[in-house]
Amino acid sequence: MASRPPCRTPTTTSSRTCNATAPIRWCPRLPGGEVTPDKLLAIAQVAKDFNLYTKITGGQRIDLFGARVEQLPAIWRRLVDAGMESGHAYGKALRTVKSCVGQTWCRFGVQDSTSLAVMLELRYRGLRSPHKLKAGVSGCARECAEARGKDFGIIATETGWNLYLGGNGGFTPRHAELFATDLDTDTLVTFIDRFLMFYIRTADRLQRTAPWLESLEGGMGYLREVIVDDRLGICAELDAAMQRHVGSYRDEWRSVLEDPEKLRRFTSFVNAPGTPDPSITFVTERDQIRPPQPGEAPLIGGPRLKVVS
Repeated sequence: MASRPPCRTPTTTSSRTCNATAPIRWCPRLPGGEVTPDKLLAIAQVAKDFNLYTKITGGQRIDLFGARVEQLPAIWRRLVDAGMESGHAYGKALRTVKSCVGQTWCRFGVQDSTSLAVMLELRYRGLRSPHKLKAGVSGCARECAEARGKDFGIIATETGWNLYLGGNGGFTPRHAELFATDLDTDTLVTFIDRFLMFYIRTADRLQRTAPWLESLEGGMGYLREVIVDDRLGICAELDAAMQRHVGSYRDEWRSVLEDPEKLRRFTSFVNAPGTPDPSITFVTERDQIRPPQPGEAPLIGGPRLKVVS
């Protein structure tokens, strides 16, 4: 099966917010939205020490804003040492697998949605794709994880999992369509593996799964024939491709910290590596920093900390 050229990879050295003059934003991965008290303490201490703006996201993660580029290695080192990794905040890759608490903590739950979400996020983390990928796992039909608004969503049933494909929010919201019902976990994962790899290999760049599915001649019926019935004879190839991804994943933050050449890129000025960027300024609002709007008087620069590698 012929494949498309490699997709655009996530920006892992520095990611800017929508405001082009704002400092850097990033977030650690919190699989399934699950986080331990120790990891929360590590995030909070980093945010406090570097005077960062923090925000809970709709994807059940914690965003941190306001670091200077030369501060990132020290921040990443502390988060990596606490057991965290890059969350691919801007990547054309898997972002999150959102989940509810499922039957573990909710009286309405019929399956362990959190454990499935964590497993899926760890399986597909770092997977490069034509566009961002979002997923959700709901522990019952009440749909607290909003799985039908995701590229792939799973809703628990009394006997297994219902799989929905091709949903998204954004400019043109679309509900995901039911692909298969009452699947056991192994079959569910196999179908998602094949769906993602078939999408990655056939979609145009910057094409979300919803418009890609709409463009497929035969639509969902054709996709079932490819993924379930192996109409094209490529299921073994798709399975192998996903296994290669799972086996070769490596956290970008850790890779940077272990590579002196990459670490040298983290400076505001090549000819003055110890000088912070004076254009990064802030004002205070609701006890947190933010970039100033035109006409606002900023604070004098950002926090200046001794960085110990």
